Amino acid sequence: MSAEPSEVIAVFDTVASRYDHVGVDFFTPIGAELVRRAGIAPGDRVLDVGCGRGAVLIPAAAAAGPTGRVTGTDLAPAMVRLTAEALAGLPTVTVSVGDAQAPDFPPASFDVITAGLVLFFLPDPPAALAAYRSLLRPGGRLAFSAFAGYDPRYPRAMQALARHTDDPQTRRPEHELFKSEPGIRTALAAAGYADVQITQFALRSRFRDIEHWLGWVRSHAGEQTVRRIPAERLPVALADAAAELARPGEPLELTTSIRIVRAQQARTP
Repeated sequence: MSAEPSEVIAVFDTVASRYDHVGVDFFTPIGAELVRRAGIAPGDRVLDVGCGRGAVLIPAAAAAGPTGRVTGTDLAPAMVRLTAEALAGLPTVTVSVGDAQAPDFPPASFDVITAGLVLFFLPDPPAALAAYRSLLRPGGRLAFSAFAGYDPRYPRAMQALARHTDDPQTRRPEHELFKSEPGIRTALAAAGYADVQITQFALRSRFRDIEHWLGWVRSHAGEQTVRRIPAERLPVALADAAAELARPGEPLELTTSIRIVRAQQARTP
């Protein structure tokens, strides 16, 4: 699903200033729901990998309270800088550059590890799951979110944009573990987790018009596609995308199905 890691980092570094800041309810409600279902308790030590602009960090800090500690890492330096500046008033939160594939912390450092819409970007998600397990204290919990399904108009609109690029992206196929609940359960069991709980919820996002939608696309990973469209072709590309999204007489809304997974570090025999 994702492009090469270096390109992903570069894109998120580029969009950091507008990520989750374009007037569309998306990452913030997903982060809040992830924290709610993670069961973070007062005093917990929490690691949030791929923290972005703090959609998970902020509610996690509230849940962990003044006696807890929340650490966010991200490989995009601009994300880290802007998030650290925005959360400077929260003394229990620290943000630093770090790799979600293999976080560099001592074993048994955290009670909870969260990963909001990040695992599918990683080169080796099963290896990341195993790495997280070693960072959890006995009985610690992992909670992550991933896409369970898109409004069918969204991929069609993105394909319409992609047809106007000069150098279409070559994407790695989506890892098997994200394609079904059984795949997730199998991967977690293999990585040493138990008590797996998987839930889904639907998130509706509304856009003022097609330009607002494009601004939202350009505020996250969709920028990988848009940046490849020559400027003179963008108006036609956007018109083609609008044709895929339009429902006459209805507001421009998209519904995304989000899967949230919670698992506990399995006890060793």
